[in-house]
Amino acid sequence: AGAGDLNRVHALLSLLVRDYALSPLSNHRKGGLIGLAAATVGLVGNFVVFLPLIVPPVLRSFDDTDSRVRYYACEALYNMAKVARDDFVPFFNDVFDALCKLSADVDPNVQNAAHLLDKLIKDIVSESPHFDLIEFITLLRQRLQVRNPYVRQFLVSWIAVLDSVP
Repeated sequence: AGAGDLNRVHALLSLLVRDYALSPLSNHRKGGLIGLAAATVGLVGNFVVFLPLIVPPVLRSFDDTDSRVRYYACEALYNMAKVARDDFVPFFNDVFDALCKLSADVDPNVQNAAHLLDKLIKDIVSESPHFDLIEFITLLRQRLQVRNPYVRQFLVSWIAVLDSVP
């Protein structure tokens, strides 16, 4: 793709983020998340440069008061991570933090979507030569102070996965 094409893609993604993913209207936010995920899948090979633009608003949506927005955020991030694979590792700490919170979400649909995303992230991290285990242990240690049983179960599952990686 030429520089002009990439500029147009950047403009479109910026519009999706600004006018939809960050909109005060929950239906617009859901549509923005779906649009960002679709754009990522459609940009196979060229999307990596856009990840810093599109991942933060999706992560922000994990804190949304509307459970459907949180659900679509999980779905969007799943599609992004599935396409990005190892290029997604730089976002790991923020994604892990968000998944830690979502593991205790009150909505079972959000919990299920977060669980699927969690499984994919575990696969990506297990295969990645760029994953910083020392940095993760520090993050994990901070989260172990949480008393919520769902969060603790989530943390133990991460310890088990990392223990199983040679």
